[in-house]
Amino acid sequence: MLSLLASVFVCVGCQQQPLNYDYLMQHPEVLLKQYERCRGQSTAYCDEVVRAAEDFNALTHQRAENAELMGMQIMKAQQAGDENKVKTLYAVVRATSAE
Repeated sequence: MLSLLASVFVCVGCQQQPLNYDYLMQHPEVLLKQYERCRGQSTAYCDEVVRAAEDFNALTHQRAENAELMGMQIMKAQQAGDENKVKTLYAVVRATSAE
């Protein structure tokens, strides 16, 4: 009985928390899965997922049009100490680079 209660308390912590905008922008593979999961849903979380997907898409188009500008943005973000922006821009580079 005690082990059953312990299992219940452990599993309560297993519920996945919604992912935040920065995490989604820095993990495009997760963003894609969440975007597909949110299709047709209108919740605050799904609205955030859609916003992240649109922003990420805009950054990928920006990189395709002017890769040098993306490099400049990375350098500026590094100089400013904006770690989230640096991680996001590198995620765009990874997602759009040929392997």
